[in-house]
Amino acid sequence: METKQKISLILFLFVTITQAAELCHPIDKNALLQIKAQLGPKTDFFSSWQPDTDCCKTWINVGCDNVTNRLTILTIGQNNELSGQIPPIVGQLTALRQLAFNDMPGLIGPIPSSLSNLVNLEELTLARTNLSGQIPDFLGKLKKLTDLDLSENRFTGAIPASLSLITDLRQLNLYKNFLTGSIPDSFSSFKNLALQAYDNQLSGSIPKSLKRAGFSWIDISNNRFTGDASFLFGNKNLILIYLKNNEFSFDFSKVVFNSGLRGLDVSHNNIYGSLPKQLSQLPLEVFNVSFNQLCGQIPTGNWLNRFAADSFANNKCLCGGPLRACK
Repeated sequence: METKQKISLILFLFVTITQAAELCHPIDKNALLQIKAQLGPKTDFFSSWQPDTDCCKTWINVGCDNVTNRLTILTIGQNNELSGQIPPIVGQLTALRQLAFNDMPGLIGPIPSSLSNLVNLEELTLARTNLSGQIPDFLGKLKKLTDLDLSENRFTGAIPASLSLITDLRQLNLYKNFLTGSIPDSFSSFKNLALQAYDNQLSGSIPKSLKRAGFSWIDISNNRFTGDASFLFGNKNLILIYLKNNEFSFDFSKVVFNSGLRGLDVSHNNIYGSLPKQLSQLPLEVFNVSFNQLCGQIPTGNWLNRFAADSFANNKCLCGGPLRACK
């Protein structure tokens, strides 16, 4: 065999073997290359995403399953040069378990409906971007989600009641948007949810059904809520509750706390009554009841003694402890 023929045969075999050894699924690879083309084909972020290389071996910010070789992790963000809308073709990455578009000021538009195809997602992060529109009902179809982060965007409208269909959800971040309405009544079905919805435009009263909900953490500060929120404190798993800067009004002396509560901030409301003695027995690391209508003597105890006067200031007639002595 002539030398040129031998070289051609060797090259053919090399290319064939190389192609056969590629792990990246063609559907996933095609989708990723289209994502690159739409968001920033010339940016350094996608420099490793080359069509002649294996996405499972050499591409950064992606991860593949060791058995099926389907794409399971995709993280895009922390980049000021990427811009555009979330490419709908993301919905073809049906094996994804973790998806993130975060820290991208150039990311705009709504959440595409194609994301409803990603039924294997366990973690979805769409945070610190300029995404807008309403939070879509179809996110409730992503039943395997445990973490949903939609914080620091430009979302408007109500919190979808359909999110309660995600029964294993443990972390829901909605803070720093422009959401309106209240917390859905259907959220009473959650068993162990950390809810952060502070810095929105939420308003009205909180549904009494949430007394049955299992919250591990709730922060709805800096909204426009009104009425009674005292029933929230009895959740047995609750360790942090932040209600500051709202218009809540209820008798604080009747509140019963979960014994494991570690953080409590109800400052800047219209809460009245006295401080329950139980507060002195709680392992509090954060505490603030300032700027309310509270009266009476501050309970003494190891825990409350740790907090300075500004945690109690600007109430109607609280006294004792770090404030002036009671008459």
